[in-house]
Amino acid sequence: MSMKIEKEKKNVDLFTSRYKISGDIHIHVNARLTDTLQALSKQSGFLPMTDAVVKFRNGAVREENFILIKISEIELICLKNEK
Repeated sequence: MSMKIEKEKKNVDLFTSRYKISGDIHIHVNARLTDTLQALSKQSGFLPMTDAVVKFRNGAVREENFILIKISEIELICLKNEK
């Protein structure tokens, strides 16, 4: 019997020194984003993201179904407006 942890999808814009990444992150229901980042930082150091669009400084764009982002490289993360 598998146990599934309920999560909610949050659409974000994330910035590093080299990229702007837009996509969806999945956090525990009613959890704060900061708590999720802190827990992932201790576990693996990476933030999973789905339906990601990576924009490079040179203007190139790459779309990926799934990526992992090194948490220590994140400079800014913004939740997009929820409707």
